[in-house]
Amino acid sequence: MSLRDQLLKAGLVNKKKVRQANRQLKKSRRKGQGERKGKRELAQAAQNAEDARKADLRAKAEAARVRRREARLRDERRRAVKAWLRTHRVPMREGNQLFFHGSARGPRIHRCLFPESTVLELRCGRLAIAWDGPSSSDPEYILLPDRTAHRLLELAPERLVFFNHEPPPDDDPAELPYDMGAILDARSRVPDRWSGLR
Repeated sequence: MSLRDQLLKAGLVNKKKVRQANRQLKKSRRKGQGERKGKRELAQAAQNAEDARKADLRAKAEAARVRRREARLRDERRRAVKAWLRTHRVPMREGNQLFFHGSARGPRIHRCLFPESTVLELRCGRLAIAWDGPSSSDPEYILLPDRTAHRLLELAPERLVFFNHEPPPDDDPAELPYDMGAILDARSRVPDRWSGLR
């Protein structure tokens, strides 16, 4: 026999109060079940948030690792380019042949004087002009052989300012050497129309 039945039999409580107590007990049980369900949902939400935070941390760590690897590769490529430029350069000599090429500073044209043989090598694609130095604002122009220029095209094409990829045919009359002395002689025979005004 339960405690409730004993209390009813003894006359200490009436049926109305027992029903009321049963209702309150039921309500408290329902409330407890709801709280357990809410606690379970809260625990699940907290677990989901923790998983999302860990995934976010993993993604950030992976992105940082990728950035470091890319920076290391950029630095290695820059050092390799610098080494290629330093070890494979061809000595530059002054000459009397005017030659124009692109500038390292953008769309400007740079002019220099080379020997005629160097100009022919440049035009035939056996030599290239690249810039070396700390930055393109303070460049040092250097000559490179064609194999080095092809390799530089893969590593750092922005360093090349002149490279003839498709050299003209050997029998092209525009590529035949011309005598600068003959040109100067022809210029001297042309009368200066301003000579009388000086």
